[in-house]
Amino acid sequence: MTIDPVARDTASADFFDGTRGGLFLLRRRRSTGEYLDPRSLPLPGDEADWEYVAARGGGRVVSWATVHSRKEDRPEAVRTVVGIVELDEGPWWWCRLDDVDPDADLADLRVQVEVVPSGPAPEDEMVPVFRPARLEHAESRSAR
Repeated sequence: MTIDPVARDTASADFFDGTRGGLFLLRRRRSTGEYLDPRSLPLPGDEADWEYVAARGGGRVVSWATVHSRKEDRPEAVRTVVGIVELDEGPWWWCRLDDVDPDADLADLRVQVEVVPSGPAPEDEMVPVFRPARLEHAESRSAR
């Protein structure tokens, strides 16, 4: 299943530099260690207190929906599961959920990020999607 191709702009360049390297980056305040909502922007003069850090990549599904669409080359509907994941670091991330049953109850499902191409062209950005966490990974998280 593909995502519509994504292109960077100046505000998203650092994030997409990370995904090109296989990293899912989050913004964090240096002074407090607080992880920030991905849409957060620093106030003028506050930029030096913000940094990008690699996320651990895990989380749990908070909410989800199944989107039905049609592609020109396919007569049947395509079902894409999208959702909100509460990251282990705290912020909520809106994303596509792959390898899940569109009819299943996904509440509190442990998931893990994977960075995938957003389209077929080399210039299409890499984007984070989430898949069910492997059992051994989920168990090691719950033991902490």
